[in-house]
Amino acid sequence: MILAVLLLLNSTFAANCTSIKTYKEFYKCTLEKHPEFEVAKLKIQEAEAVIDKASQWQNPNLDVKSISGKLAGENIGSTELSLSIPLSQIWTRGAQMDAGRADKKIADIEAQLSLLSVKKQLIKDIFRLRQVNDEIELNSEALGAYDKIKNQFKARLARGPEQEITFNLVELATSDYELKKNHLTTERTEILARIKGIWGAGFDIKKEYLPPPKEKWPELPKEINIGQSFESRKVMAESDKASAEYNLAVRESWPEVSAGPTVERSTEGPVQYTSSGFNLSISVPILSWNGGGRNLAETKAKQSRLLSEYAHRKAQIEREIVIHKYRSAVESLKKSSAREDVRKKHTRIDSLFRQGLASGGLIIEAHRQITEYTESQHEHEVSAIEAYLDIKALTGDENIEELLQ
Repeated sequence: MILAVLLLLNSTFAANCTSIKTYKEFYKCTLEKHPEFEVAKLKIQEAEAVIDKASQWQNPNLDVKSISGKLAGENIGSTELSLSIPLSQIWTRGAQMDAGRADKKIADIEAQLSLLSVKKQLIKDIFRLRQVNDEIELNSEALGAYDKIKNQFKARLARGPEQEITFNLVELATSDYELKKNHLTTERTEILARIKGIWGAGFDIKKEYLPPPKEKWPELPKEINIGQSFESRKVMAESDKASAEYNLAVRESWPEVSAGPTVERSTEGPVQYTSSGFNLSISVPILSWNGGGRNLAETKAKQSRLLSEYAHRKAQIEREIVIHKYRSAVESLKKSSAREDVRKKHTRIDSLFRQGLASGGLIIEAHRQITEYTESQHEHEVSAIEAYLDIKALTGDENIEELLQ
């Protein structure tokens, strides 16, 4: 089922990647190009091969024995053919298939987790890249305003005490903003490296490839079912596998049995005759009843059950934390000023400064307030995105693209 979905997504995404016009198309095409996308499909195919292998019957053994000689000048000899069919597989095959199905389930969940991790990182990257670009732009505007203030003071022959203090504050603020800009540039380079690692070094990320600031956030359901979280499902699948391996170890402790027909062709001088019969081979469990294997499998099964219980309790605690984190961040963003309002205030302050209606000290403080306010908005946006993605992981829901609506 998962493999079919992946193949469908693959064909759907590929059709839209020749000409990207929106951030939604960019997200889909980047996801389709990600190597983990192909790896996930291969993991599913590998798991299906494990089931096929477990369901195969063992081939029978064909034994041939030939003896010849002479007695009183007469040729004597015999040729014996024995076909032995392993009967032990009758009671071990079911347990082997159960273990194979558990492996398949684990591989399915791991593939989903792998894709979810890729999606989460990609969504965070494209949102953060837009934020970083905005913050770099604000820093550049602030540095431009500070340069104007410094040039004004430098053009004066003398500066009073207040002007000297303002000039020193501008220099300190300039150094601070240059450090911030350098940090942001480094962060942007790291994000671009991850994305270009998927698309290629020559790929150019355009502004329309990045999502705008979130204005409408997804509503959370009143009841969030954590019983189907990816972690819980994986631990439960591992518990099923451990149980299947224990059953297999028990069955493997039973005697190995092989049986089949036997045909013998004998020669005594001029006389030849054929006889047939039945062969049976049974291992005698004198030295071992596979006690070590059974104990090991039983221990693993107990560990898996304990981990399953722990995963469920952990998910319950995490649920309350991430729900509070998400709702708190979204509520704060709803109460904050819109991005355009902040931009208008920024433009108005610069206009007042150019008209000589605002002092240098006020300009420094105004730019500092706008920058810190924007950074705080971005932090809350990142916090809400991360919390929402964590909630999706707890509910076992891969549909995290609601954040891009």
